[in-house]
Amino acid sequence: MKFKGIIFDFNGTLFYDTPFHNIAWQRITKEITGKDLDDELRIKMHGKNNKDILYCIQADMSKENNDYYSKYKEKVYRDICLEHPDKLHLLEGAVEFFNYLVKHNIPFTIASASIKENIDFFVKTFGLDRWFNVDKIIYDDGNHVNKISMFNDAAKNLNVKIEDCIIFEDSKTGIGYAKEVGAGLVVGIGSDFEVLSKYGADFCITDFTEFDSGEYL
Repeated sequence: MKFKGIIFDFNGTLFYDTPFHNIAWQRITKEITGKDLDDELRIKMHGKNNKDILYCIQADMSKENNDYYSKYKEKVYRDICLEHPDKLHLLEGAVEFFNYLVKHNIPFTIASASIKENIDFFVKTFGLDRWFNVDKIIYDDGNHVNKISMFNDAAKNLNVKIEDCIIFEDSKTGIGYAKEVGAGLVVGIGSDFEVLSKYGADFCITDFTEFDSGEYL
């Protein structure tokens, strides 16, 4: 089957930044609770937006503190990214894939749980405006309960039905929502194919050099 549109997650999908987020959340968790970030909490956090993550860290956190730490964590994250310029690159094969999509007039965009400040950072750092219509990128603007609405809005921005879209995701939550929203194909990205398949991915790749564009587009 051929598909008509592409929706990318960003963090962990186009840009492998999980270690940077882990460091940032470790610092925030330590500051809030005095304890280190453990694996159980890290799993609960994966795929959620900042406000929900912060309530995982401290269930009774005030709205004021939640708003503050949500923005502060992202500033810490961006600073950590800049401290590692050798790691600031898109996943292998991504640029070539973008060029293929542009050449073949296949619409594509990003649906990310990141806030606007991070999206602006990514656009500038990676030059995403060379390929993407930045105005059509979906991000956490406070209007989305979860990624289902993000994926639906992304498909609308592409003028493509969600069942005609391929969604690339790396997290349990993201893959689950991509399946629930009715995406035509859900591709898991990561190194543990067994886990990604268990989450619901139709098939898995480690990077975009492994995706056969001609077969699906």
